[in-house]
Amino acid sequence: MIQSIRAIAILCIAGTIAVPATAADLLRRSPAPLAEPLPPTPVGTTWSGFYIGGNLGAAFDPNNLSIKDLSDEQDLSLKFSNDTELIGGVHGGYNWQAGTWLIGVEGDFDFADNINYLASVRGRLGWALGSWLLYGTGGVAFIDTDNDFVVVSADGGPFSFSNGNTDTGYVVGGGVEYKIAPQFSLGLEGLYYDFGSDSSHLVAGDEPFVLKEDQDFATVRARLNYHFNSGY
Repeated sequence: MIQSIRAIAILCIAGTIAVPATAADLLRRSPAPLAEPLPPTPVGTTWSGFYIGGNLGAAFDPNNLSIKDLSDEQDLSLKFSNDTELIGGVHGGYNWQAGTWLIGVEGDFDFADNINYLASVRGRLGWALGSWLLYGTGGVAFIDTDNDFVVVSADGGPFSFSNGNTDTGYVVGGGVEYKIAPQFSLGLEGLYYDFGSDSSHLVAGDEPFVLKEDQDFATVRARLNYHFNSGY
């Protein structure tokens, strides 16, 4: 009996010693997992930096001609095309962004059927909303045109003419752009050009007249841009 009691006591003591040892082993073998670092905060879209791109659109009524008949008969009439023309070209510029505000400068060079070139140097003032950019623009514009027209007289003709002009004027407008990728954006832009009026003294047969050209028109064009600063 005494021996049985001793055996039970020894087992209890051994169990008491073994339990803390086992718990300590578990703590040593299974340390608490370390917290993983948080991912870096996104920098956000930036519009700052150089960009280049191409554009394609329409020029609405780019040729506006009229004549003043100086002959005694007063029978001269003018025929010409003043249809909307497909226009396209290239552009490039630089943006500075401070918070949501953006200022920039851009130059472009476009072509159309009766327009040898249409170019401008413009300032831009915009408001950046993440991947979106709204802006207004304005500056100096340059144009070189070829105007083909026909003058009809009751006494003769028709008389065909080709009259070209190179002028300097101004351009104003605005647009919207959206970044579809860190280095690419799509945009839509509307511009209004005004190059004033030009007059030329011409003769159809033996009947003199004055040709007046009012060069003011609008363009709407889609844009695809590549941004060298890929901040996103």
